[in-house]
Amino acid sequence: MPASASLLGEVREFLASLRRDWPEASVPPPPPRIPPVSPDVPIKTAVPGGDIALLFRSRAEHWAPLLGVSFGRVSVKDQRTLWGSCTREGHLNFSWRLALAPEAVLDYLIVHELAHRAQMNHSRRFWEIVERVCPAHRSHRRWLRKNAAVLHAARRYATLPSVIRPASR
Repeated sequence: MPASASLLGEVREFLASLRRDWPEASVPPPPPRIPPVSPDVPIKTAVPGGDIALLFRSRAEHWAPLLGVSFGRVSVKDQRTLWGSCTREGHLNFSWRLALAPEAVLDYLIVHELAHRAQMNHSRRFWEIVERVCPAHRSHRRWLRKNAAVLHAARRYATLPSVIRPASR
């Protein structure tokens, strides 16, 4: 057996032991999502049922427990300058255009806004929280900068619901 195959086997065994001995270190995959689509495609055809706010809420519900935070209302808006924001009350706001981004980029933005529930700033501590759950956040930020014009050129579907309120507790 070549040395590289032996090393690969050791790495796989090590990772398996980590998952077995330290299950909280393994981040479960997010729920399935629509594939990225062309900005020419109306959101209604891109999101099953056209319920874009529900898409953002379900992703936030997946990531919030992994960050140890909670949140309130999720709003989807026609924002031109911000991809997302988080209020001091814990309400999340997102640009509907993120539904057209690749899954990992959408999840990065949701993690980014949820991390503000722990740190309402962009300090080193904030970025440590983001990196814990989304280690590739730098490449996702680069993707957004590179593709912002394409996303901003997308057509909006007129009947999108703009707000999904938290489930009754």
